[in-house]
Amino acid sequence: MFDIIVNKLVGITKGNIYVVMVVTIAVAFIGHLDGAYNTTYLIAIPALAPLYKRLNIDRRCLVLLVSLAAAPMTGMAWAQPAKMPVYAPEINPVVMAQSLYPVIAVLFTLAVLYAVGCGRYYSRQNAAELAALRAEFLKDDGNKKVDFSDKPLARPQLFWVNFAIFAVSLLCFMFLTKVATYLLFMLFSAVTLLVNYHTQKEQNQIVRKHSATMLAPAILFLGIGIMVGILNGTGMVTAMVDVVLSVIPESMARFTHVLYAIVVLPLQIFIPYQAFQSMNPLLLGIGAGCGLTAYQVLTVLCISYLNPCSPLVAANNLACELAEVDIISQVKYSVIPCFVFNVLGVLLCTLFGLV
Repeated sequence: MFDIIVNKLVGITKGNIYVVMVVTIAVAFIGHLDGAYNTTYLIAIPALAPLYKRLNIDRRCLVLLVSLAAAPMTGMAWAQPAKMPVYAPEINPVVMAQSLYPVIAVLFTLAVLYAVGCGRYYSRQNAAELAALRAEFLKDDGNKKVDFSDKPLARPQLFWVNFAIFAVSLLCFMFLTKVATYLLFMLFSAVTLLVNYHTQKEQNQIVRKHSATMLAPAILFLGIGIMVGILNGTGMVTAMVDVVLSVIPESMARFTHVLYAIVVLPLQIFIPYQAFQSMNPLLLGIGAGCGLTAYQVLTVLCISYLNPCSPLVAANNLACELAEVDIISQVKYSVIPCFVFNVLGVLLCTLFGLV
């Protein structure tokens, strides 16, 4: 389904540099609806990299734009906030995601504006390449089909059926606060399997293909749960909270989680992001001492732009491999705009009263 959508979006660019840039944002946004960077990069970069090569555009710009469009989607209920109940079981990830919708909308709009700015820059730099590509698109009938010959499990003939299931599931994930998200995923996964694969052999193939990727997150969540249980059960969180509150001025304690969200941004380039999750119980304790709810403490930590800027993140290495760029060069190219966008995300959460 994503392959067909991306193919249509690439087809409408017609060599227009501004449309190419905005389509990059749209493709990444659509690709990241599942909340996984690996999938997003595999969908967006191979489809758009040939265009960027033809236009002689730095492919580091492609990786950056894809990351800027994908990062706000980590605020959705099935992405980053889905991890939050590990620290605070009373949190409903759907409710948290709903509070972030205005922030996501603004950040996505800013990503589009940034893409238009990149288009303006490259329209001046690569005028000859643009003219040649536009002439080539004019000769094309615009009806190129996606080749699924190497994907025997693809079901392009069921595109509209799958799109309808996808759209309904998305609305349920976004707005049904009374039903656990994992139950919705199980339900829609079962429906999709039955619609697309009618034999047990085919169903087993598709389940085996994707189930292995769920093992690592499951182990991670179990490990975090055990660690949090130990910290709380031994009284270590309470002791650490007392120490922190004794050092921080009383007037600033209420904004500890906001300051933390900004301070850790540069550190995420050099330290795996999983390490920072261990601080959440401490932040929750400080917030509780200041009369804050778990939602107010954790919401500001949901949207992160700097993971794609770190050479320690596997998905970022995949993106650079697909775009054929050097990982260190990509980090240097991306870190400043991603840092700025991340700070803007924190400030927007503050402005909208989410903290």
